[in-house]
Amino acid sequence: MGAVRRLVDADTGEPVPYAPYAFSGRHTQVDKARVEAITESKSFTPSQKFLVLWWIGVSPEGMDPLRATGADIAKRVGMSTDAVGKINRKLAKHRILIVRGRIGNYNLYRISPYIAFHGTGLEQREAVKTCNPPDIPGFNEMTPARWEAQ
Repeated sequence: MGAVRRLVDADTGEPVPYAPYAFSGRHTQVDKARVEAITESKSFTPSQKFLVLWWIGVSPEGMDPLRATGADIAKRVGMSTDAVGKINRKLAKHRILIVRGRIGNYNLYRISPYIAFHGTGLEQREAVKTCNPPDIPGFNEMTPARWEAQ
């Protein structure tokens, strides 16, 4: 067997812990430019921005919705049911959240796969084909960093 190669920090000479990571497995991919645009936008309140980040963290794998009502979400995030409903509707209007089902008269949501996706890269590529990109005020889809990557 070959020798195990130990990595060391170039500045300190200390060993660096080995942590294997492979892109072929499940992971959450986040579009940092879109999240930055949302968090810096004057069009969204701090509570709306908070819920965007919350949705990134709780949206299930693939394109499944979070199976929770507004009342369930309100309890989890410390907001009123009314506030959560209004925020979710605004985020859905901007296609930041997408509707993926219903419980009674309540829409079931998940974060747009353009913003964050939990799954393989190939699954994310297929997921974005199922919905339109989010409408984020101030986000320019054609900045050099965006179109050079296409």
